[in-house]
Amino acid sequence: MLVLPIEGRTVVMDNLCTAGGSGVAGELDDLLEDFTGYLRRERSLASTTVVNYLNQVRPFATWCAQHRQPSLAGLTVRDVNGFLAWRSGSCSPGSLMVAATALRALLRWMFLDGRLDRQLAEGIGPVRYPALAGVPKALSAADLASMLALDMSARDRALVLLLARLGLRSREAAQLLLDDVDWRAGTIGVTGKGDDRQLMPLPAEVGEALAAYLRDHRRDGTAERHVFLAAVAPHRPLDRSGVSSVVTRLARRAGIDGRVGAHRLRHGAATAVLAGGGTLAEAGQLLRQRSSGATAIYAKVDNDALVALIRPWPATTAQAI
Repeated sequence: MLVLPIEGRTVVMDNLCTAGGSGVAGELDDLLEDFTGYLRRERSLASTTVVNYLNQVRPFATWCAQHRQPSLAGLTVRDVNGFLAWRSGSCSPGSLMVAATALRALLRWMFLDGRLDRQLAEGIGPVRYPALAGVPKALSAADLASMLALDMSARDRALVLLLARLGLRSREAAQLLLDDVDWRAGTIGVTGKGDDRQLMPLPAEVGEALAAYLRDHRRDGTAERHVFLAAVAPHRPLDRSGVSSVVTRLARRAGIDGRVGAHRLRHGAATAVLAGGGTLAEAGQLLRQRSSGATAIYAKVDNDALVALIRPWPATTAQAI
């Protein structure tokens, strides 16, 4: 298993393969542990980035354990692309693009480390991912209101309001520390992608819910500095999947259709800015996005702005038809 220090805590990752601890399964466990050291020491990647890479190549390890011979020495481009073809049946184009990127990094390192006698990374083709093709799946104001009307714990209420009002990612909420909240200044420090840290205003509604949780319901006597802890012993910090699980459970209780995770609340925060008369630039500031292109997709949900782009129907042509 892999043990990774992340943000002052230790994350233990289970065995990466499902086919036992010998043969190719054991080989892959050892290989990915060495790969982790390479990413951390030689490429100096952030701990969260390392975990993201491993989360993408872990399915490759499992697939190899189930489909390969007892060794990876004979791995071919056909094998790698066979895995990606299999993977494409269960994930979105965006996830497949990230998986391909992580797999290229793994294969390049294996070649440089002498574990492969040929460079296979260049055989992985680009993944077509039209980022602006869809529409953001935002949680509507009515659905959010129905969630907040539920009888829920103080922790869950503070978490939902933080995600919905400030547009935090699940990982950002999970990594919040008690020291990140400046009660006198009314701000909260959020560490985003690339360890980009920004101060955000703490709305009164969110601050009151957070204070109620920390004052009256958070476990006393714990030395843990993370804000959001698990409800059951040993009360470890919630991770990003735990944050999303809280949102999913509450949405199911509220009778909201479809799967609702933390990112639906983030999308809802951005669309709420536009619905209130804000601009795309202001929505991007709330989401702390570095590129205006990343926020451009929200133009599709601003119906008032889109009306101005609609060309009038050519009536004379319609009559002729």
